[in-house]
Amino acid sequence: MLSRIADAIFLTTEKASKRPAQPTSSFHDTNMADATSAQQPKLYIYDFCPFSCRARVALGLKKVKYDVVFMAFDDEATPKSLVGVKAAPIFEPVGEKPFTESWDVVSYVDNHYGDGPIIKPASGRADLAKWIETAMPSLNTLYNPRLYAAPLPEFTLRASREFFQSKREASMPLSEALAKSPELVKEVNKLLIELESLLHSNHSVNAELSYDDLDLFGRLRALTLVKGIEWPAKVREFMEYFSTQGDVPLFDNVVKM
Repeated sequence: MLSRIADAIFLTTEKASKRPAQPTSSFHDTNMADATSAQQPKLYIYDFCPFSCRARVALGLKKVKYDVVFMAFDDEATPKSLVGVKAAPIFEPVGEKPFTESWDVVSYVDNHYGDGPIIKPASGRADLAKWIETAMPSLNTLYNPRLYAAPLPEFTLRASREFFQSKREASMPLSEALAKSPELVKEVNKLLIELESLLHSNHSVNAELSYDDLDLFGRLRALTLVKGIEWPAKVREFMEYFSTQGDVPLFDNVVKM
């Protein structure tokens, strides 16, 4: 059933999507060579990955032109050849050795591009940490079947989607996760109301731009795949702000489940 849903979403989204190409990055798979590779840094990612999202937002905020490489989800050879393990994101600065770990990438980007660092350290706020701890099990249960079905570049080949399915179903079958949607959507809508009160503004979690912003945006981005989500105004504006400033699109043009 999920496979049929995935095929239907691919076809519908191809017709529905009107978002222009992102201006600061070029996009290709791991089998393609590109002349820009020697001229600008590379970021190897999965589109669904919240850790990859952190790195993308940092690069967008610092206005860095970079080459994006979407790795197939079942491709282990590429990341292992770069950093020795299957991981994302992987950042390869021009003329330097590639490395992984999302916050290391964020720190490097913030300190090596632009006119100096602009992203403050994480606040360590207990209330925010508690909200994340409470929300993530429900969010991940909502995300997994929808990410599997979504037309993401890392799942271009069916084998990659099936590999994702096998990994995620170690904890719960995707069909079972999808069946839990009605109750989980209600729960998450309540949690989003709580989250709104934790945001300093519609542009930041705290008084200044910080790692907390990149972390929260990455965690919530896939929620734009979920049908029935009621976004509080401040939370939705926060998501749109970092989507624009970080040059990372939301999934608004993908058919929602």
